[in-house]
Amino acid sequence: MGKSGAVLGLIGIILGAGGLVFGYLNWTGQSNNSTQNKVVGVWDGLDENQDYSGYDQPGAWLFEFTDNEMNDTAYISVSNANTRITLLKPGWYRIHLSTELNSLDSGLHYYLRLLKDHSIDMYLYYFDTMTSVPPGEFIDSSAFVYSDGTNYIEIGASCDNPTVSFVISSSASMNQFSIEFVSP
Repeated sequence: MGKSGAVLGLIGIILGAGGLVFGYLNWTGQSNNSTQNKVVGVWDGLDENQDYSGYDQPGAWLFEFTDNEMNDTAYISVSNANTRITLLKPGWYRIHLSTELNSLDSGLHYYLRLLKDHSIDMYLYYFDTMTSVPPGEFIDSSAFVYSDGTNYIEIGASCDNPTVSFVISSSASMNQFSIEFVSP
């Protein structure tokens, strides 16, 4: 091996060692990082709840969170027949909803709304059945919401005609709701 090959080999060893050190520092820094996202709630079941005013019809209801797999009570509190989640620590939360809606009618607009303190904060998902009616509409939606430590959230579902019934898929594999605490 010539002089230039030896120099290239030495440079490779230096870069490799530097990469190992950088990787180690990055890994240990992330392992001790208290600002990483923290999953604070997971539900593997969803249902329709029509017990509350404004969301008490077949075409206008609140999501009820069932089959709770995890609930970190330092961050969230669930109430109101499992339709309301209070975000207990000030900061940003990421919510994620996966579900399938069935029994849809033609010619309608459908909405999933994130309610914060019972007011519409944002639309999580929107679709219409103006041109065709799908057998089901799969929804996979995420959003960020800020809490001052006292705010609560609900997810409402509705369509243009509140008397028209539509439902959440009965398949448990289609339904999941989760909450992560992102940052203070």
